[in-house]
Amino acid sequence: MNRIKLAGMICLLGTACTAAPLQADTGQLPDDSVYHLDSEWRSQEGTELMLSELTGRPRLLSFVYTYCEHTCPMIVARLKMITDALSDSERGQMQVTLVSLDPERDTPSRMKAWLVEKDLESRDWLMLHGNPDEVLEFAAMLGVRYRPMGESDIAHSNMITLLDRQGVVRYQSKGLGDDPADVIEAIESTVTESE
Repeated sequence: MNRIKLAGMICLLGTACTAAPLQADTGQLPDDSVYHLDSEWRSQEGTELMLSELTGRPRLLSFVYTYCEHTCPMIVARLKMITDALSDSERGQMQVTLVSLDPERDTPSRMKAWLVEKDLESRDWLMLHGNPDEVLEFAAMLGVRYRPMGESDIAHSNMITLLDRQGVVRYQSKGLGDDPADVIEAIESTVTESE
């Protein structure tokens, strides 16, 4: 009896594994995709886009703000270190996406200037600006917590999230002390799945 159950479970698992690529081919997002969030954003170029337009490439995603002088520079340095550890092929298949936690001050032009200042414009990084409600909803969806502190600071999670090409969370580092080898391994696996 147990062998029959095991065989049935293996068949179901095999069916589930083969169903995932079919879902991608039909253009439908998996139920657990963050790209279902129906909100409009602006890039550092001022281009309007929906999160669903980000499909097609795995992404390393983090929430930062350009006036941050404490942890955001460390998050950016960590993202640089992680992407520099990838092969050219892996790096070319994915994109780093930063979401501003300060939509009032981080206008598209400010974000673009900040990316230039941090020498990130040549890295094909994307920075998103949304209204406060959209930022809050997206952050909550990924478990990112933040709150204003004083007039210009924002206390926030130092999380780096890896999304697959359909916006499904594949890995989350909870802090800056996590081993970067773990996220690099997750990226390599996710990029391989995307090929």
